[in-house]
Amino acid sequence: MRIIDKTPLTNEDGSISFINRIKGTLQYGFSWYPDLQAQQKAIDIIDKQLGKKFTLIRNHVLENSKIIVPITLIGPPGIQVIFVTHVQGSYRAKNDAWGTVSGGNFKDASINLLKRAHQLGKVVEIYLKKKSFEFPKGVEPILLSVNPALHISSVRPIVRIVLSDAVERFASSLAQEPPVMSVEAVHEITEEIINPRPPKAKVPESQSPEENMGEIDFAFDESAPAKPAPQIRRKVPVSAQKPSSDYLGMTPKQLVVIGVMGLIVICLLVLFILGILFFA
Repeated sequence: MRIIDKTPLTNEDGSISFINRIKGTLQYGFSWYPDLQAQQKAIDIIDKQLGKKFTLIRNHVLENSKIIVPITLIGPPGIQVIFVTHVQGSYRAKNDAWGTVSGGNFKDASINLLKRAHQLGKVVEIYLKKKSFEFPKGVEPILLSVNPALHISSVRPIVRIVLSDAVERFASSLAQEPPVMSVEAVHEITEEIINPRPPKAKVPESQSPEENMGEIDFAFDESAPAKPAPQIRRKVPVSAQKPSSDYLGMTPKQLVVIGVMGLIVICLLVLFILGILFFA
């Protein structure tokens, strides 16, 4: 299987330094590094089952949008967008609802992984259709886990769920599915995602390519209404623009996190020195 890794903040050998781990956590959230570790485990399993006709693209940004797609798997049987999660515990997936059950009561999770996986598949499909690609099966969204400590009770979920004991079987089944597109089409779609071509149709002067890709960003917004009302875009005068709230290239939230981590390091150093003085 061909693997194209676009993960940010990685070294040439694919490793992530301690400093870059902190940067990634501040930029992408606390689940960023655990999710990367889970991704790598899933990729290692899938890679053993799929041949050279398949291509896996990891953590790529859709052109000028702000959306990072965790895993896009492209092969003759079709296209799968895979969201790999590191979470553990007991969850319930019913239609588009995702949460835990305690004492017979269902509680929504803070992040709906079903909707997240579904939206990732949707935006990739919209993106490829904008690039004039047609595929009979569409893009299949998948929520995948390699953590045996995750248990999911599912009732007609909106995405396909693959748990740790079924990852190998899932990959093996893909290798045996009948093809719906040629190997040449796989390479063409891969190239369009990695090195997108300029749009064939001329983009109106009032709408830049970034604004056009913003439609995909909107489709991924969980809080956005289904049918947004048309808006008139206006340029904000420079004098009226809101001043940046960043300090030294970081937001106040990031500075607070760094400050807390700094205090923890200082406390550990003080305890270490005290231990040397009193127990030496």
